[in-house]
Amino acid sequence: MADILSAEEKAAIQAELQNVRDTFARDIYVYVKTKQTASWGNNPFYGNSNPTSSLSSEEELTKFTYEATVLYENNQNQELFDGSAQANLPSSEGTVRIKVSTSEANEKIKICERIEIDGDLFVVDSDPKPIGPFSPQAFMWFLKREN
Repeated sequence: MADILSAEEKAAIQAELQNVRDTFARDIYVYVKTKQTASWGNNPFYGNSNPTSSLSSEEELTKFTYEATVLYENNQNQELFDGSAQANLPSSEGTVRIKVSTSEANEKIKICERIEIDGDLFVVDSDPKPIGPFSPQAFMWFLKREN
């Protein structure tokens, strides 16, 4: 069956959608936990029996910056807090939807600890969904507030 749109028309539509994403994109910060290890120093298996040698392992968060379009879902439950709750605490109800255009950003989000958007921290609450009219151009994620 013949396609309704030619390859050039499909490319033009995908380019315009990418322009929209580029126009409304803003920086998000993806924090990935990385492990740094030191060498053993003296190892008794290799003839060195210094009992003071040890393996040190440190974990630190590495910050990556990517561009994404962000949509704050507007379906917060108004009856979230009861009368005895503190009203100034952030709510984890509701979601934030982000779309990233690069596969590198998608891979980092898969393994990230948290994501910072507009000064607030979020955690991933979904699997990636590839989006695009003809082929995957971006990846959509849903996040929830980190409490």
